[in-house]
Amino acid sequence: ESIGQMCYSASTSIISLFEQNRQRQIDDGAPAERTQVIPNGIDLQRFSALRGQRPESVPLVVALIGRVVPIKDIRTFIRAIFIATRRVPELQGWIIGGEGEDPEYAQECRSFASSLGILDIQCHFLGHQQVDRYYPKIGLMALSSISEGQPLVVLEAYAAGVPVVVTDVGACRELVEGAAGEDRGLGKAGAVVPIADPEAMAQAMIDLLTLPGCWQNAQAAAVARVSRYYDARIMEDHYRQLYTTLWQKPTEVFSEG
Repeated sequence: ESIGQMCYSASTSIISLFEQNRQRQIDDGAPAERTQVIPNGIDLQRFSALRGQRPESVPLVVALIGRVVPIKDIRTFIRAIFIATRRVPELQGWIIGGEGEDPEYAQECRSFASSLGILDIQCHFLGHQQVDRYYPKIGLMALSSISEGQPLVVLEAYAAGVPVVVTDVGACRELVEGAAGEDRGLGKAGAVVPIADPEAMAQAMIDLLTLPGCWQNAQAAAVARVSRYYDARIMEDHYRQLYTTLWQKPTEVFSEG
């Protein structure tokens, strides 16, 4: 804590990836007037090109894209798929991500899916893949993590035209519902559910995939939000402006330190 206070005092500009984290830094002692939010951005052109490959109908496929490790709480996703497929039997769950970081946990997750009777039937472990091939084939991207910062996979899904169901961690609520003002006015790009609540996650999946207009509205919000606020070029411009300002005032910067 004391090191953090020293860093805040010595800093001319304090950058956060999302508003909730900026407020936390202020609560921890950062001078509010020195803080600002510069969210990470993605290669919008790369992922937006995938929207043209989407089928006319929404695939009843929910994919978790990420490493198979405990912090991603893969078991909650598996149970959510189990619950959802009891109500929508055609629904499929895909887990797209490497299993080599924690092989014991990966095997535990496979065994759990097998015990539920859905392994390789309605729940598929696809391993590490080139995700560009899969975005056009999925209806929703799910994130069941117990901790996140600002997950880029959510932004990539948005650009590819895929709404999300995410847990209420890190920047996820802000990414789905918008930060404030015009951003919030774009609408919800999916659903936010509590941590470790497979029932809530399953119901959110079902609602987005089956309620008339729900998926389409979420997709429109997702594409609009990522295009307006999370293009990597916007991020680069913000940092360029920041560094230019600091470079032009070196005496002031170093005297404050």
